Amino acid sequence: MKLRFLFALFSISAGLFIGFQQAANAACVVPSYNQKRGIPPGFTEAQGFKGRFDFPASTSEPVPAFLSIDFTQDWRAYIQAVLDYSFEGNIAVDFKVANNNTRNWYHALWMHPGNSGREFLHGLTKERATDPEQLAEGVTKSFDTWAVGFYNALGATTFAKVWSDPCSPRIDDIYFPVGTTSFKLLFTTATATDIPYLAGAPEWDGDIGRAPNRIGKLRLYQIDIAVRDPRSLQTGWVFGTFVYQGDEPGTDPWKKLVPVGLSWGNDRFVPPPGQLRQNVLNDTLEGKIYGWPARKELGWGGRVNGPADNQISSCVSCHGSAQYPRSDDFGNLPRQPATPVDYQRRLLEYFRDIFAGGVFDGESRYFGTQTAVLARPLDYSLQLQAGIERMCATVTAREAPFNDGTVPVPPVCPAPPAVVAGGPESLSAGPALADREDTIDALLEPIR
Repeated sequence: MKLRFLFALFSISAGLFIGFQQAANAACVVPSYNQKRGIPPGFTEAQGFKGRFDFPASTSEPVPAFLSIDFTQDWRAYIQAVLDYSFEGNIAVDFKVANNNTRNWYHALWMHPGNSGREFLHGLTKERATDPEQLAEGVTKSFDTWAVGFYNALGATTFAKVWSDPCSPRIDDIYFPVGTTSFKLLFTTATATDIPYLAGAPEWDGDIGRAPNRIGKLRLYQIDIAVRDPRSLQTGWVFGTFVYQGDEPGTDPWKKLVPVGLSWGNDRFVPPPGQLRQNVLNDTLEGKIYGWPARKELGWGGRVNGPADNQISSCVSCHGSAQYPRSDDFGNLPRQPATPVDYQRRLLEYFRDIFAGGVFDGESRYFGTQTAVLARPLDYSLQLQAGIERMCATVTAREAPFNDGTVPVPPVCPAPPAVVAGGPESLSAGPALADREDTIDALLEPIR
């Protein structure tokens, strides 16, 4: 029944997506950082984060050399080579990637809106806070996580297609090319006093607080990597993660990142405590970043996940759910149903191997509606998902550039609610929902 519905829905709605293209509206200006917070006291516009959004339609960037390494035979060599590739030219410029003379890197568009959107200094976005005892046994505090991600030039060609009009994304046939590489730096508000293994970690200032103390210290504690690798026969992608460990030898903090694990599939039919074949973990980290009652494992059943991540999921499964609209059943996590006996079936459904470009949940709904729509796959990119969600939340909130009708509502977004009950749709009449400081955040669910 659901399949017949999807075919019917496809025939009705395909025109909204397939082949949709229009010239970018001159009034469409997408800023780099959260404009509602503005510039922190004591800083100037010149000191603010400058996103790199000049995505190339094509690139001469070669496929990374690490694709010659067999990750099933030497996962440590593979993941370290990906990290070295990601760091080359970036550490020296403090990850201001526009200044990297070695290779081109780019940021995701539309990550700025909302209190959790890009902060002023580094373009960090706020992710899910950690739970008590998530980062270390006996540490009952919860800590905020702020992160920023990057795509290489190969991956940026897909962003060029999606955002050819930055206020009306095109999301049909999204496939990232082989060799696409993405990495993300995750920082925490925890200190080395809270979490001893953070001693000596790289620090960034962030515009993360409330006046008068808006600037706060953040410490690097996790780095995620993702690679579009055709040798991953189950998903077409390889994911891995690193964690900072201050007791590693040497004086360079950027060389104190220890590989946590690598994954290229979901091991769908391997329930705990079965032997995983598509997930490999660094078991020397047991007792350091997991292995106590509140954090027995990193991902479900021992699957690869970072210390910042939700242990009921995994790197591959979470990213495999990337689509727009996101699944109204799962979101990006296997939320437990009301009947516990159904949870094992639900886990089997969630931990499916979605091949590159495949959709996780073809029938979904926009936030806050009951209208069924055809979901479009985003090929494992949660940053594309988050950007489109934030843009559509901006439409609903009637914030710039969608606040006066000059820039039309993108076809991928639901029409904003009528300003006057029973009256016509209007973007120019009535009070802006944006008068509420938390509007964008209220319209969004946590991404991770």
